[in-house]
Amino acid sequence: MIISLTSPGRSPLQALLLAAGILVAGLAGCTEKNGAASPPPAPGKVVGTVDLDSHVPLWMTHGSLSVVALMKGPTSPDWLPVARVLFIHPTFPVPFEISQKDVRLTGITFQGPVRLVARLSLESGSSLVTSGEYSGSAPVAGAVGGVPVRIVIDKKLPSMVGSP
Repeated sequence: MIISLTSPGRSPLQALLLAAGILVAGLAGCTEKNGAASPPPAPGKVVGTVDLDSHVPLWMTHGSLSVVALMKGPTSPDWLPVARVLFIHPTFPVPFEISQKDVRLTGITFQGPVRLVARLSLESGSSLVTSGEYSGSAPVAGAVGGVPVRIVIDKKLPSMVGSP
């Protein structure tokens, strides 16, 4: 398509406005994505969302969801659960935030690298709806004050039927 900017009867100002309009319209249609911009970090907190995989039964949302942060201290041999947030009858996706106020152990400062695990549990007590537990974890370790993480609940945990 050819548009003449200098047609008879068109003033230089009209030609300039027409050219500017074409340029703006062209730029609006040519947005380039260099990758999604990262959300800003959350100082002193771990934030993110928990979502369900498609194979997790929807009746599980009548249970409870806990998101646990595990930390490894300078003297601990392994990652230990230090903080937890709980959601009753969650509606997915569930945004979460874990901070120092959620730490369950005295003397622990919520900082540095963390591992995140989410667990969806339902004890139905009914023969029509099966009890169970599903879990998921963040694919990589997060950090307190780092970028938001995404956890997908996608693993069915073994049943503890008959356990003392």
